[in-house]
Parts: sequence; C-alpha cells; structure tokens
Amino acid sequence: MKFGFAAAAGIAALTMAQAQPAWAAITAEDDPVLFWNEVAVGLVPGSPPAQTRIYAMVNIAIHDAVNATAGHVNNPYLRGVQTPGGDSRAAASKAARDVLVALNPGNAAQYDAALVASLALVPDGAAKTAGLQTGAAYAGAVLARRANDGASAVSSYSPDGTPGNWVPTAPAPAALPHWGDVTPFGMTSGDQFRPGPPPALDSAEYAAAFNEVKEWGSAGSLLRTADQTASALFWDAANGAPWLRIGLLVAEDEPKTTLEFASSFALLTTSLADALIAGFDAKYEYALWRPITAIRNADLDGNDATVSDPNWNSLFAAPNHPSYLSTHSALSGAGAGILIALFGDDHQFEFSIAGDSRAFTSITQAALDGANSRLWGGIHFSFDNAAGLVTGQQIAAHALAGNAFNAVPEPAAWTMMILGFGLVGAIHRRRATAAVRPA
Repeated sequence: MKFGFAAAAGIAALTMAQAQPAWAAITAEDDPVLFWNEVAVGLVPGSPPAQTRIYAMVNIAIHDAVNATAGHVNNPYLRGVQTPGGDSRAAASKAARDVLVALNPGNAAQYDAALVASLALVPDGAAKTAGLQTGAAYAGAVLARRANDGASAVSSYSPDGTPGNWVPTAPAPAALPHWGDVTPFGMTSGDQFRPGPPPALDSAEYAAAFNEVKEWGSAGSLLRTADQTASALFWDAANGAPWLRIGLLVAEDEPKTTLEFASSFALLTTSLADALIAGFDAKYEYALWRPITAIRNADLDGNDATVSDPNWNSLFAAPNHPSYLSTHSALSGAGAGILIALFGDDHQFEFSIAGDSRAFTSITQAALDGANSRLWGGIHFSFDNAAGLVTGQQIAAHALAGNAFNAVPEPAAWTMMILGFGLVGAIHRRRATAAVRPA
C-alpha cells in the first residue's frame, strides 16, 4: 500500500511543539509594505482566487509606486505611467488604499483609517503630495489593467456522467469553472504549467491512492492521528490569506528596505494568484471526481483493487470543484518557493486560521502540512497534492527567473530554494516506497 504524503506526519509531530514564535503585530509605524499587507490580509473577503487576485493587484501598485519614488531604479510592472515620485510611504499607502477601496468598498472606512495612520508619519510638504499622486496613478493603472481580465466572467460546468468525471458534491453550481481562463500575472497562460493527467482509473497507482485516502481520510479513520486531524481541520478553514500571512511573519524581522519588501511581496502575491489560476485550469481540464464520489462508486471504475463503500464520508465536506489538482497544495508550493528563495527556510512561526493556531519550524514544514492536510481530511488523493506542490513550485521558479519585479535572487538564494524543493520531493519519494504504517 502506498502512503505518499500521509506518512510525512512523523516529522510534523516531532517538530510542531518545538516552535517558539515571538512575533509582534505589524502597525502603521512598521514598513508600509508590511503594514498594508497586514491590513489587506485581515480585511479582504471572498473566495481564495478572488482574494489572491486583490493581494496581487495591491502589491503591484505598491511595488511600482515605491519604485517611482526611488527614481525608477527597477523596471516597473506597469509601463508608461508618468508620476512625480515623492515620499515612498505616502506613495505605497495611497496605492494600496485606492486599490483596496475600489475592490472592497465595504471596508472603505477601515482602509481610510489605515491611510490616515500611515500618512501621519509623513511630514506635510511637496514630497508627501507627490507621493500621494504617484500612489494614485499606479492604483489607477493596475485597476485599468485588470478590468477585463476574466475574473468576472460567467461560465458553467456540466458533468458528462462517465466514471471518474467530477460531479458536484454540494447542491450548488460548480465553483469558479472560469478561473483557469483569468489573465495570469506572471505566467503566459493558465495552462503554462498544467500537469499531465491523473492516473488512469484502472491503474495500480490510482488504486493505491484510492485506498490511502479511503483509510486515512474517512470521518472515522482509525489510522489518522490527533495531530493529522488537527492539521486537516486547521487548513480546511483557510482562505487565500495563509501564505501571505506566513510571508509577513517571516519578513517582519528581516533587515530589508521598503523597495526590497515591495519586490518580495509583489513576487509572493502574484505567484499565489497564478497558482490558483493554474490550479483551476487543471481542475476543469481533467474534471476528476472527488474521493467521496470515487469511493461510493468504486464498482464503476474498472479496478479490481478498489472496493466501493456507499456509506463512506470524508472528515469534512469537499469544496464544490474537481479534485485534480489540489489548489491548497499549489498555494503551498508557490508560497514556499518564493519565501525560501528570498528569506531562507529556517524560520519558526505560528499563525491562526478561524481562531485555531498551528506552529512550524520551517517554511517547508508548513508547505507539507498544508498539502498533507487535504489527504487527511479525505477530500484529495495524494497525487492531487503532489501535482499541486509541483505546479506551485514551477510557478515560483518562473517568477523568480523573470524580471517583472527585478528581484531575481542571488545564487545562494537559488540554492536555498532548490534545497527546499528537494526536501519536499525526497520526503514524498522516501515515504511512498515504505510499506510500514506510521504509529
């Protein structure tokens, strides 16, 4: 029997309790890039794809506005915008506020209050005025650029009724079937990093993954540990914010300039947004059924190594979109790839989702935990998670190799990133070949 990502829990269980986070809240007195991402991560609503799109737009506007105040020392993402430069805090704050208010007017009062708090640190005068003009110009430019990016398109999905084809797991329309066609931020298209198809239903690989999730992801699993259950429930409550939150925790004590933070968070957020575009492209391209459908209908899959259980339930309900690939895992791959390259992997941090907290001793550990959680929750096959991690990593590598934000890491940082990717792959391969059940 193949255990794939499920068996990586041994490392997580040994290291989770060792983390000693000591992070202070980010306030207006901190770097403006960190402050405005803190504001956004706490207030931006919506589905994870919609949230990551907003985070990316905010950080593009911040990045280009800060670059303008530094005399355009780096290439802007948005070309052809003429601005007077000015104070960087004023420019970043105005850029962020204007994008956030335009895309989330329901929280305009909070964004306005954040702007007042941030601008109180900037002396009145020509530099402040110019900075405000610069921020407004780039906010307007990114809003215009993304006005017709396909995010508001309307489309539908109809299952074809064949074994393996996804059917809605909730009494509602399929979620976001159009998102794979949204204009990417750094990729050339939504299918640029599309993985190959999932294993055939009659294959041994499919049967191994089927039996794995059937045992480990069931509501009443006798194999899943208490920590694995906690992980599954923790990440199940996640939206589009966790990897931006992790980025803030990791970056908070880094000795970087506002210009460097602007580049780092533009890379992070655009990669996260692209990870979900790529993920939904694959989801509706392959339209693979969820484990609950597969297990209840295993008598239709043509595989003698799978056995149906019409009463099987996952630990929690699956989202109402196809199984392959796992977008939680794609976010983990992209987020971890960017952060390891820019800041290294050796970070202890803790963060909360919906009131529950979970601590980690490295970025890689958090990425594995997020990917594993979908198997432990019974809503993804292990190959969904593996494909998601790889796709996210490819997107991160593509973003780092490009010059959209002129932030290609130094060779040492590339080495750190590659080591991080290798660790994820090595754990999966080593555990996948073991036929011993973890305690």
